[in-house]
Amino acid sequence: MRARALPLLVAVVALMPLGACSGGAEVVDLKVGDCLDKSELGGTEVTSVETKECSEPHDAEVFGSVTHADGDYPGRAAVEKQAEEECTAKFEEFVGVPYAESKIYFSTLSPTKEGWDRADDRTSLCILLSDKPVSESLKGAAR
Repeated sequence: MRARALPLLVAVVALMPLGACSGGAEVVDLKVGDCLDKSELGGTEVTSVETKECSEPHDAEVFGSVTHADGDYPGRAAVEKQAEEECTAKFEEFVGVPYAESKIYFSTLSPTKEGWDRADDRTSLCILLSDKPVSESLKGAAR
C-alpha cells in the first residue's frame, strides 16, 4: 500500500454572473453526487459546467465538499491544502476503500481570492476522476 499523489488538475472557482453557460450548472451550485466530464474542469477558472445523469458516460463526480472558515483569504496554497486533506478523509466513506488503495483519483475545485472576497465563496469541492468513462455513480465502487 502506498500513497498516491493527487493529479495535477486543480481548478479554481471564480464566481461569475448566473447563466454563464446555457444548460449548465454554476460551480457554486454543484453538490455531492453530481456527475460531469473532467474536460469541464479545464482552465484556470471554472464558473459553470455541464452536469450529466450518472447513468450517462462521464469521468468525474462530486463526492464531497469542504467549508473554509470565514475571514481573510488565506491564500491559494492554504485553501488547496485544507481541501486536499479533508477530501482525502471523505474519499473512503464515499468510494468504499482508502484513497491510497483506490484506482480512482480525485482533485479539488477551490474558490479564488475574488470569489472569496466578493461572493463569500468558502467551499471547495471534492471531485472523483476516473481514467475511463463510467455510466453509474462511483459511490460504493470499492475500487
